Amino acid sequence: MKRKTKSVISIIVILIIFGGVFGYIKFTEQMGKPVPEKEKAIVEHAGVTLEDKIVTKEELLYPDNLIEHKVNEAIHSMSHQKVEAKVKWGHTQITQAKVDRLLAISKESNYKFKELYISILERWSKGDFSHAVEDHNAIWELQGGEESRNSGKAIRLLTPAEEQAYIENNLKFDLYDK
Repeated sequence: MKRKTKSVISIIVILIIFGGVFGYIKFTEQMGKPVPEKEKAIVEHAGVTLEDKIVTKEELLYPDNLIEHKVNEAIHSMSHQKVEAKVKWGHTQITQAKVDRLLAISKESNYKFKELYISILERWSKGDFSHAVEDHNAIWELQGGEESRNSGKAIRLLTPAEEQAYIENNLKFDLYDK
């Protein structure tokens, strides 16, 4: 029995040694081989390769295929910077880049309220916020705002000092504007 046990142990040790040598050889072969480069994906839009195109944060926030509800929501949230209302849901700082991006998307869209969005955004693009109360309320009504509840309806334009306070209180930490 002892002889049989020694033979089995010897065979196991020999197999382990051969396995280790074989594994070492295969491992070193792999280390010597060059790593193949991954294939690059080529992104095209309207036949133009976008490989080197720099994407702006506005394009990320508002892509070309933005649904109408999101345009509506963005205009509404931005209008809060300019108007007084008892309740304001949604806070987005108005920037020229955001307004221009939303305007470009709206012009290329088939939105149900396309003309309303374009008229608001064209004024805003020129820095004209004199109709921001009406702009806010038009969007607010599209979103289901009711006269009887009146809580979210804009009642007047903010003064420059009130607007600055609104920005400090609500938009100071807007991660998209940094």
